Amino acid sequence: MDRRERGSRRKLDVALIGTLGLTGVAMGLLTALVGLPPGVEPWVWMAAYALWVVVIAGRREARPFVTVLLASVVTGLLTGLVQGLLQQRYIASNPWYAADFAGLGSGLVLGLQFVGFGVVMGSLFGVAVGLVAVIVARVRGR
Repeated sequence: MDRRERGSRRKLDVALIGTLGLTGVAMGLLTALVGLPPGVEPWVWMAAYALWVVVIAGRREARPFVTVLLASVVTGLLTGLVQGLLQQRYIASNPWYAADFAGLGSGLVLGLQFVGFGVVMGSLFGVAVGLVAVIVARVRGR
């Protein structure tokens, strides 16, 4: 295999990263418009990430860790943006977090906190799930 072939195999699938990143819009809308209790939301996220691993393993992505990490950061960013834009609705739909929001302010400051939290959590979960995707890829013999 020549150098050009290796390079093309190592390219990131930006369309896949963007598509997986749309999970953030769905989760942002779900949490802002419906609300998910603290005992339910982590399970919904885990189901979404499990589906990602299945998709990435099925496609035999050349760089599963980086793909998941970037998609997760995009997801966190989009989740935070949606929640930040719909912050009053989010607070109303998630009364179990009322005490947490009491001292955070509102408007742009709170919106930026939603975005920042989303990016941080997306990064952390991206690393964790990215490692799982690498393990699955190795077990499958990518």
